[in-house]
Amino acid sequence: MEVSAATSRDIALFTVGGVTLDTLILTLPLDAEVKTRVIGQLSNPRYAIQLGHLLYSFYDKYTGEVINEDIFKRYLLDTYSTGELAQWQHSLFTLEPDAETVETPSETEEDKQGKSLLNRQFIATLVTLYDALFGKDKWLYGDEIPDQYPYLTDSANDRETVATVQAILVSMLDKYSQSLEEGDMKAAVMAIVEDGNPSNQDKHNNKAEAITISLVDFVRLNVLKGYRQFLLNKAKADALDDWLQTQFSDNPQQLLEYLTHQNKRPLGVQITVDGLQQGLMQGLVSPTPSPFLQQVKRDEQDAASMAPQGLPVSSPNHTPKNDFLYAVANKPLDDPRYLPFFKRIYQTGANGIVEYGVSTTPTISVRNLPIIKTGANVAGEGGTGIPNFHFVDRDVDRAYYFFGNDALQLDPIFASHGAKTQFERLVPRITMNCNAQYDWYAESSFDALLNLGLGEAVRDFGEQRCLKELRHRGEMETKLRERRIALIDDIKAYQEMSWWTPVTMFTKRLAIKDALAAYAEQSQGGLPDFLLAYNPWPDHFAHFTGPFADEIIAPTGELNRLDFWLSQMETVYRNAGVYNQTLWGMAGDHGLTPIHHIVSPEQVVFDGIEQDHELAINVRKISSDEGEGPKITHAFDYPSNKDADIIVASTAGGNYMMDLFNSGRGWQVQPLYKELTGWKPSSLAESAPAIDIVSEAATRLGDSLDYLVVRERDCDLSACTIRLVRVKGGERVDEFIERQGNKVRYYGEQEGRPQLLDIERPNPYAAALSPDQEAEKQQLISQCIDKAQEDDVSSWCDSTAWQQLTRLTPRPDSVNQLAHLYDESRAGTINLFPAQGVGYNTKVPGRHAGEHFHEKDAFLGFWGAPVSANTRVGTAINGSLAPTIYEYLTGMPVEVGKDSWGFPSLLNELTAHE
Repeated sequence: MEVSAATSRDIALFTVGGVTLDTLILTLPLDAEVKTRVIGQLSNPRYAIQLGHLLYSFYDKYTGEVINEDIFKRYLLDTYSTGELAQWQHSLFTLEPDAETVETPSETEEDKQGKSLLNRQFIATLVTLYDALFGKDKWLYGDEIPDQYPYLTDSANDRETVATVQAILVSMLDKYSQSLEEGDMKAAVMAIVEDGNPSNQDKHNNKAEAITISLVDFVRLNVLKGYRQFLLNKAKADALDDWLQTQFSDNPQQLLEYLTHQNKRPLGVQITVDGLQQGLMQGLVSPTPSPFLQQVKRDEQDAASMAPQGLPVSSPNHTPKNDFLYAVANKPLDDPRYLPFFKRIYQTGANGIVEYGVSTTPTISVRNLPIIKTGANVAGEGGTGIPNFHFVDRDVDRAYYFFGNDALQLDPIFASHGAKTQFERLVPRITMNCNAQYDWYAESSFDALLNLGLGEAVRDFGEQRCLKELRHRGEMETKLRERRIALIDDIKAYQEMSWWTPVTMFTKRLAIKDALAAYAEQSQGGLPDFLLAYNPWPDHFAHFTGPFADEIIAPTGELNRLDFWLSQMETVYRNAGVYNQTLWGMAGDHGLTPIHHIVSPEQVVFDGIEQDHELAINVRKISSDEGEGPKITHAFDYPSNKDADIIVASTAGGNYMMDLFNSGRGWQVQPLYKELTGWKPSSLAESAPAIDIVSEAATRLGDSLDYLVVRERDCDLSACTIRLVRVKGGERVDEFIERQGNKVRYYGEQEGRPQLLDIERPNPYAAALSPDQEAEKQQLISQCIDKAQEDDVSSWCDSTAWQQLTRLTPRPDSVNQLAHLYDESRAGTINLFPAQGVGYNTKVPGRHAGEHFHEKDAFLGFWGAPVSANTRVGTAINGSLAPTIYEYLTGMPVEVGKDSWGFPSLLNELTAHE
């Protein structure tokens, strides 16, 4: 790539949007001074090449042929009658025309572009910011290619850059806001503009400066990523050309083997779907009544009984429309147009779908997405370092909450812990990213944050753009396959030529060398060896509508929309003739469960303590409630946490995290249970009586609490002991999970078997256990609980046995997951998990991050010709998706605990025969 960086500066001719770069710049709504300066610098290849790729990334990749149309809705209108669709209308689908797609007779293409959030004024803003940064940022000179993107720091140079750009940015955002229609996006932009007024600025609450820092990082990141991808593509093509020419001269047989292999090479498609639950999908495609759907229906009818007693309770701001659920619970929909993709893989390839796929605890996207995209675990060297959607880093005294501009901090946190992405592992191969994060090493990429920011308003935004690129690559793949066959024939013919015809041989040799060079130049344009695709929508809409609402599960809902796009993607690989050599894998990061009753721990616990004990507690909340907007954090001037008694955060209505700081070993150390029983606010005098904060929380939350978790002893990767506490009906239950290496013991403080994790309870969402399964379960209960001796670690069950046992319960892998909850020290002090039907700090009817079956049951499945197993994998964690795809592509074995791998590959199980 360094060599490519030097040679590529001669390539200063670009076309963006079908026109040359200078022509595009002339047509943009830029200030005259900026336009003159930009045009004047286009002769500098360092300036022009990077700008060209930045504009290509946002202009050609995100606009053009695919403009703001709901493709899935068009498909529904073509597939169903209006009478059929009328019964499945809901908040996300109506037969009324969409306002943004209605065109006036005089509307031009430019008018339609103007309605888009990625309009010409947006592109002009990018150009202006790039121009302002180029002269002040060494990374934008192209002399060095950083191994990782260097984020802005609180240095004098970076401060100067931010100050210069902020004034430009506020002016540009003011103009940009005028090009937007009225709505949330325009209001958000105008709030930043107003905050940028010098009279409104405050050092610790300056949204304009905070957004400037984030936007500068966003622009620089995309400039460097686009340039890096261009260089990587060119470097690979050049290296391949050198190798092909050398082999043709020195080892033509190896060249023939290579070309033959390329037409048969293994391909991998790794799909991540936010909120995809296996039990739900299996129930929806089942031709017979599903125990899962029948129990969900009973739960919905029995929602009133889930209300916590004696607590102030509110209701979600939306009542789910569950008509489709009620219709199919007892009578499945026998319609080939409904979920055809999922029906096929369950009917013809069910052995590739893990029966009980597991999401790690807490079941939160920001934690689980990097796990399933990369195969890394959370804690330790090579881990992701991201234990939750929010946490307090006590080493640097900084709180993170990733719904907002802190999302840009995920990549550096991930990289700083030594975790590896699939793209980094597969750099020699052709790789492509569709809308997923952690893509610095990808050869081609569609931005994750841009898709998240626009995809809810502009339906099918990311899916259209990814599919457009894949179709183009599929056509190129067909041509490349034909070229390889032709090259093989030509080389073999050349080898058979007689040395008595030297002129003919010389001519043929030159022709082959030219053909090899042409092939190398186009070699990176075929279907990727590895594709990572991310679809966030089943989760994002389920929060606001309910996980089993018509918006999600009806034929007009998000799961049928997902089904449509998966089918479209598969078709590309079939048409290119490579489907049978492709391993497809897909995982959900969690499932979701309904919320019927909302409880505020701040009100119930902290307000109650203050009132009853007549004291003041300084509680700082670092998160928004689910259903509220994002938060903006100043990357340089973030507030200190050392004045807070308790820091709390919650996301997705489930897990509620409390950080306390009363450890006798210092502010940075997580306090243990015994220290928490003697807690008091910093405002109290030493002589004042202490409070048992664990007992206070568990008692006051009562029936709303599934259980809370605290450290009984210090925790790390080698060992941990945690305490689970619940108070229900006035009766307190304490239970413990103790881990030593890979051995785990689960026991109660009281005599008898522990109860909080429902080890003995049947799973109401699955079919009744067979006699063999029931016998297996009882044998494992006896082995793992009854026979486990406190002073004999060898008598404890290992993680595999616990996983096998808990798969037969309503809480799959519960003991293992909780045993590792505190492997990462930043995973909070007290973690609260709400009871079924209850949400903590939320406004919406769908939750995850708790410990209900629906939240833990994540889809994990593989399909395609490589899957040949005769039996179904019983249980596995969704983190096994990435290592399975990797092992198939490379043939390299995966070893958990080494080289950043946190989960095993399932390839042997998927290809095994009994």
